[in-house]
Amino acid sequence: MQRFFRINPQSTVDRNNYYLVLEILWASVLGSAGTFNAAFALRLGATNAQIGLLSSIPALLAVLIAIPAGSFLHTRANRVPWLWGSLFLHRLGYLIIAFIPWLPIPDEQIGIVVIGLIIANTAAAHFFNVGFIPFMTEVIPVENRASVFAARNIISSATLSVCGFLFGIWLERILFPVNYTLMFAFGFMCSMISLVYLFKIKVPSQPEPVVEVVPVANRGLKGQLQMFSQAVSRYPTFARFTLNTLFHGIGLWLAVPLYVLYFVRELGATEGWLGINGTVATTATIIAMLFWRWRIRHWGEFPILKGSIILAGVYPIVVGLLHELPYILIATGLNALVTSAITLTHFNTMVKVIPGDKRPVYTAAYITVANLGAFICPLIGVELANRFGFEPVLIACGLLSIVGSLSFWVWPVQSPIESNNNATV
Repeated sequence: MQRFFRINPQSTVDRNNYYLVLEILWASVLGSAGTFNAAFALRLGATNAQIGLLSSIPALLAVLIAIPAGSFLHTRANRVPWLWGSLFLHRLGYLIIAFIPWLPIPDEQIGIVVIGLIIANTAAAHFFNVGFIPFMTEVIPVENRASVFAARNIISSATLSVCGFLFGIWLERILFPVNYTLMFAFGFMCSMISLVYLFKIKVPSQPEPVVEVVPVANRGLKGQLQMFSQAVSRYPTFARFTLNTLFHGIGLWLAVPLYVLYFVRELGATEGWLGINGTVATTATIIAMLFWRWRIRHWGEFPILKGSIILAGVYPIVVGLLHELPYILIATGLNALVTSAITLTHFNTMVKVIPGDKRPVYTAAYITVANLGAFICPLIGVELANRFGFEPVLIACGLLSIVGSLSFWVWPVQSPIESNNNATV
């Protein structure tokens, strides 16, 4: 981390890396507030099914937005104003959500109104995400990426750890809904500091994009998906990586909306406990990031990805078997040690396998495929839990994830760089 505080002020690369690390600190304050979205909706009367929508509909929006956004950004010589504009709109949405409880909305409808606004607020975030991954590959040299990504993850985890704990105490001790209103407003103000640092980043000049003439029949979502399916044969490594991620994620996506419902409705968790649970996860993440960053140098990214990704399915199994909140905190900490390895190696591998000539387009294609699963699975997960109970469904989700993660062993995905040198980073 110390290299980010001993930068060469004359180096554009150093300054860009420094700003990217600093901005995530302020952005993570709002991110920490956002971890209480589901609890906020539950306090306002949202049902189990509506919480399922909170997980699934944003994924549907990602499917609808990703490919058109990728195609649009690919034709822009200067994508930065579109990125920062969409990010500002997303963060502004939290300020609007903060004041919903104070509007004259009937009690029986306010829960679904908040759910709807939280979902709608993700649209701008999906547009931003499509462009931000290519943006980082443009401003961060290959030799610096692992360091910058690790530093961003560590800073983000530290901020989430502290804020999650403090926000949990705040939400428990201050009268509802004043507590949530002030928390979201504070998060929004901090996120504006993040934007200031993003504005400072200097993007290297890029060649003028080649704008291809697209037949009218191929301009819709269906036509673009067909174009992608044909083009993906040119990049088999990218295709394998995308499908493996889909197989791995199905079980985990099924479980996503079940955790908060199980913790709050079945085990009686409060916002304070949810905050502590988040703090345990992020604190363990900081330690794990430092460890895995060191091990990647010796073992390489893909071997660590293969070994850790199977273990992701253990967490829902353990949660389904445990019935005491203190024991779940231990499971959360151990799970963070595993997911940190996955986060660091999976993202770095994804950046390497995305075709460099059309990064926004193929980033959008990856996001689309992944979110198709993330859209359908949470709805199914909630319905299964309503029928069979949380515990057996969580256990089944974990087993399904373990089986799906074996695809990374059956169809290995190794970036071209790692194929030549196993320890790339």
